[in-house]
Formats: sequence, C-alpha cells, structure tokens
Amino acid sequence: MTQPQIKSHRQHIRLWFEFYKLALDDPALQDNLAKVRTFYEPWGDPRGLDFRDWWKGHGYLFGATQVEEIAKVSKAPNVLNISIPLNLAVTKTLPEIKAMIEAKQRERLEQLGLDPKGAKSLTAGFGTYEINAKELRGRPFHEAHVIYCIWLETGKPTINSDFLQVVRDRLQNRPRAKWLPSFLLREAEADRKGNLRFAEEQIRQMRRSIKKAQDVCLAVSKGRFPS
Repeated sequence: MTQPQIKSHRQHIRLWFEFYKLALDDPALQDNLAKVRTFYEPWGDPRGLDFRDWWKGHGYLFGATQVEEIAKVSKAPNVLNISIPLNLAVTKTLPEIKAMIEAKQRERLEQLGLDPKGAKSLTAGFGTYEINAKELRGRPFHEAHVIYCIWLETGKPTINSDFLQVVRDRLQNRPRAKWLPSFLLREAEADRKGNLRFAEEQIRQMRRSIKKAQDVCLAVSKGRFPS
C-alpha cells in the first residue's frame, strides 16, 4: 500500500492552508487568531474553498524570504537572479542591486495586477509567507490532518479500538488514495472474549497523531507553521 509523498513546496503550503481552516473552526483558538488577523488577512477566508482554487489567487503570497547563494538559476516568480562580480567594491554594487531589486518588484507587482504606487511597500504584495522545508516532513503532518478530520467529523469520540477501526474502514473505503498509516497496517485481533482489539501501542500512536494535529492547529492560530 503506497504511502502518500508530501515533499513539494506547494504541498507543504496546502498543509498549512488545511490546518488554518481547522483552526478557524475551533472555538478555543479564536483569541489567538484575533491577534494574528492582520497576518492572515491576505489569505481571505479559505473555509469552503478547495486549495487548488484558493491557490490560483493567493499563490503569489508564498516565496523565498531569505538571501542565499544558489547553484543554479531559480525559476521562482518572486526571485531575481543576478550576477555580482567579486572584484567590485560593495559600495558600488549595493546601489545597483537595490535599483535592480526595486525595478523587479515593481514589474512583479504589475504582473499580479497590483499598483506599485499604491502599495504600502514594494515587498507588501508577495513573498510574505515561507516554510522551511528542511524542518518539515510532510507525510506525518498529512497523516495527522486526515486522522484529525475523521475524529472531528465523528464527534471527537474516545480514542480506542472502535475509533481505530472507524479510521481504518474510512481510509480503505475511499474511492482513491487507499493508504493506511503504518501503525494501522496491522489489523485488530480478537481478545479472549472474541472482541476485536487493536494493540495498545496502536492506540497510543493514534492519540499521538491527533495530539500532533492539535499542536499544529495551535501553532497556526499563532501565525506559525509547522509547530
């Protein structure tokens, strides 16, 4: 059974998007969200929206937010590739670099349908949000999100063998993407009374997965992703 691969930058942003939607519907997180309302304001209200539709109008918000040396030309729309001769004095190159960056920022804002003259700053329109992919293993977050959604949809039941069986059945009966978390690959076994039971370690891992999702929602409600 093939496990989902969540590795691309866009997939990581989708996870942030999905956890943000969960946070918006959590009454316990509304105070946190109120404090970061300005931070998330450019996202609009994503509730009820599919990520692919939302991304078409908001993908420009995400981009690199640090200066770094690169080994090959970047094709990212919000990145300017330049060549800097090392035999020139910094005092000479900095003004030229500044002028090139500002010209590119204006050009990019116009491409996005924004007025550079009306913007509060040339950096306000794009590249505000960034995820450090080196710190993010996408699959466990995706797995936690899927499980957490099932837990919420079923009324936050007790996390026991019955709930594990519900999750297992839900995932196996989906029309597509029929994968299971590794800890659910082992089926429930009959106890002395003939009742089907999952191992205690499987139940503990389910609790950890739900706790992970809750921690991410909390972090997202404070403007951070991942937790």
